[in-house]
Parts: sequence; C-alpha cells; structure tokens
Amino acid sequence: MRFPSQPWADALRVAVNEDAGYAEVARRWEEDILLRVPPPGAEGLPSPGVHRDLGNGQCRSARFIENSRTTESEFVFEASEGNWREVLHRRIDPVPAILGGTLKVRGKMAKLLRFSRVARQLVHDVGTFPLG
Repeated sequence: MRFPSQPWADALRVAVNEDAGYAEVARRWEEDILLRVPPPGAEGLPSPGVHRDLGNGQCRSARFIENSRTTESEFVFEASEGNWREVLHRRIDPVPAILGGTLKVRGKMAKLLRFSRVARQLVHDVGTFPLG
C-alpha cells in the first residue's frame, strides 16, 4: 500500500491497536502526531501526511491529509519520502534519525525523548505491513 494514504493510515491504526507491546510502553502517552512528507524541492507547497491521535496505548484515529500544512498537531515529524522509507523499513532507528536531522520534529523534544520507546514501538508496528 502507498505511503502516505488513507489505506496506509488505516493499516497503521490496526497494527498499533493490536500491539500489546505498544499498549504497555505508551499507556501514559497522550498526544497527536503528524507525519509529513514534503514534495522534493517544493518549499511551502502542499505536503501530504498522516495525522494520528494516540492515547492510553491506543491509536484512536489515523487519517490521511492531502495538505498537512493546514493541520495543527502537538508533534510534527517531517522527512522526504526516501527518508521516511528508510525509517519505516527499520533501516534507520527513529531516535538517531531525529537527533541527526534525517527526521525533523516540531514539538516538545524533552517529552519526546522521555517517550523514545513509544516512537520505536510505532516504527516496529509500521514494519509489520508492506509499503508501496
């Protein structure tokens, strides 16, 4: 399935909600996250993305957004499609990707780093279904 898209968002929601490991590490995580994919060399143009509402170890909703620049979120993760694929295929660990700037983040970094196990578990769940 194609990333980002609504079918991809739906599959991620199911994978997260079926993962007991995620439920355990994220039981106190209560935030929304936006995954943004800016078009190459097109600063300011519409950027597709997936917005997820996460809380108490569950993904309450996940929706594809054609232009994610119009959506507010507590945390925004942004990377090129190629870098997203590296992270989502588990070739790059999300925490070093954030610290190294491969994966850009807007939000409270101290809070995000406290919940680094949540980020890793989410990436693990994404790796359980194919990306197109």
